[in-house]
Amino acid sequence: MASFHDLAATSLCFFLLFIFLLSGGLTPLQIQVHAQQPYGKEIADCPNKHNSSGLLGYHCGGTAPSCQTFLTFNARPPYSTLASIASLLGADASSLAAANGVGAAAPLAAGTRVLVPATCSCTSTPDGRFYQRNSTSYVAQPGDTLLIIANTTFQGLTSCQALQSQALDGAPPESLDAGQRLPAVPLRCACPSAAQAAKGDRFLVTYLVGWLDDVSAVAARFGVDAGDVIAANELQPPSYTIYPFTTLLVPVKAQPNVSQIQTTPSPPPPVVPVAPPAPGKKGGNRVGVYIGVAVAVVAVAAIASAGAFLAIKSRRRRAASAVVAAAGEEVGKKGGNGNGKGDDTNTGTTFSSTLSTSEAFSSISVAADIKSSLKVYTYGELTAATDNFSSGRRIGRGSVYRAEFDGDAAAVEVVDGRDVSAEVELMRRAHHANLLRLVGLCRHAGRWYLVTEFADHGSLRDRLLISSGEPPLTWAQRVRVALDVAEGLRYLHEHARPACVHMGVSSGAVLLAGDGPRAKLRGFAAARQITGATAGDSSAMFTMTSTIAGTRGYMAPEYLEHGVVSPKADVYSLGVVMLELVTGKDAEELVGDGVGDPFAALRELVEELDSGGSGVLQRLEELVDPAMAAGSVPQDAVVVMVRIIERCVRRDAAGRPSAGEVARRLLKMSGVAAVGWPRNSPEEESPRSSGSGKGLMY
Repeated sequence: MASFHDLAATSLCFFLLFIFLLSGGLTPLQIQVHAQQPYGKEIADCPNKHNSSGLLGYHCGGTAPSCQTFLTFNARPPYSTLASIASLLGADASSLAAANGVGAAAPLAAGTRVLVPATCSCTSTPDGRFYQRNSTSYVAQPGDTLLIIANTTFQGLTSCQALQSQALDGAPPESLDAGQRLPAVPLRCACPSAAQAAKGDRFLVTYLVGWLDDVSAVAARFGVDAGDVIAANELQPPSYTIYPFTTLLVPVKAQPNVSQIQTTPSPPPPVVPVAPPAPGKKGGNRVGVYIGVAVAVVAVAAIASAGAFLAIKSRRRRAASAVVAAAGEEVGKKGGNGNGKGDDTNTGTTFSSTLSTSEAFSSISVAADIKSSLKVYTYGELTAATDNFSSGRRIGRGSVYRAEFDGDAAAVEVVDGRDVSAEVELMRRAHHANLLRLVGLCRHAGRWYLVTEFADHGSLRDRLLISSGEPPLTWAQRVRVALDVAEGLRYLHEHARPACVHMGVSSGAVLLAGDGPRAKLRGFAAARQITGATAGDSSAMFTMTSTIAGTRGYMAPEYLEHGVVSPKADVYSLGVVMLELVTGKDAEELVGDGVGDPFAALRELVEELDSGGSGVLQRLEELVDPAMAAGSVPQDAVVVMVRIIERCVRRDAAGRPSAGEVARRLLKMSGVAAVGWPRNSPEEESPRSSGSGKGLMY
């Protein structure tokens, strides 16, 4: 006798075959959609217009010269209320409040997605007619570039190409000045085409693509077919890839709801393409059976995928909750005294809360691994180790405190309002002598506490610039520090898996510890993973960002101007740190007022070294930090170091060496011992320049 499962499977196949025959036989499965607008991803290539890919604007061609539409925007300072967002985008604050169900003045949590009602109109521009929504005027802030305005301030709702064409009237991007008023910022939007309107599509939502978005997820979020989204944006097969800081048009048949953009959609079922029959052949009954079986397989796969997704999500949530519980975080007691401790005398009802995976560990992949590789401290242990975070335990001017656990020194960094999940994930996987080691962590009252090894000699910046009672670093020690930093970066770029860039290298991020002393890189908050290139091929590894953050003087030009993140940006910062080691001056003094090439004098010096110009050795001597003992600095070593630095700080990233090459050259310098300059004593001449603000002067 046939089993129940065999009968069920046979019945399902015959049922599907019956439906297939009723449908009129085999017909190629196709998505009947009509292309609307090209998808533009070249957002950082500001010198080129990319009109064919729609970066100047979405082309006019809908059923009406204007239409109602909706944009999305992410709340973040200084745009943390609907009123401030409305002011930036030229929208009506009351309409935003109605669409989002929040008061116009109510504060929004950073990252909250906002739905922005707007009128989209076909507008004549110097480069053609485009759909757009013109915002109110915008005043350029100090440090703004067209790319920063487009991708950071407006989050991708406009493009640097459109800004140059319309807001600057075609003038060069470098003509933008701080305080300059841009008359209007063109925001990206579009109206439905005739074909889309015939299908019932009433709106094209301009959706800002996030880091984890893909087409299927965005379509599921709005409850529309992924094929319609693909066609509306002319996305290219086979992967239909979309990128952060770009916009995606989503055709919808009804006014979108804010809940669609603020909640995580259910995982879409897998898409299994069905090939059409060979030309000239008719599908028979056997083909129909194949179709039936294929549909059955798809259905089973969809159910299995959804079950697996929910099981994994549940398991990760349980793991993260277990770790948070182990961390000993006290949410508080009703009627507590407000000092972070429960009131033992209060007899009221207590309450507790367990953080979810996204709240507590965000993108940390497997929370159980955190517990096994790091110590999870209780808040009580940290207060005991830091004398309740007393001012006497504070290190420097930040929020780092010296702690003692069973007689062993450590540092505790208090992190307030920053997601540390990616930072923790990177630090716990990075094992290198020149990278600051993460020992453990704690979460308490909404704050993270990161416990790291203690660097007993402080930061390199303080050692170079602040009289701390310790003797100045010798030349050999400075070369050793530069080598240590280069080796730490080399590990991150070439040996870490996945490879990553630090993006925060500075003399303040270099700590000195132990005998030597030896250098250790800290500060991984801005670190980024880099993928897409073979191991060691750092020149092909890069990503883009619209959030430009860093320390003045250390940021590479391509990062500052275009948001390009790559290992070569770290090498640029390394070159600045090496120049600080040679001169004893800080980066702000070295780059001056930032006008023009801050290292033009350095390049002239290298050219004179190549040509053997008169007086070059005297200029080289004037470059060296006079705090070092007289006669202790070998001339040949300084020449080698200056040549390395000049290559590191070149404006063209392709002309910079890799961190590994810098490390190899510095290692060879240990054998360089040549004639030194006769030096005056440190008391006879000032170790600092007058700070003229004109950049590096020799």
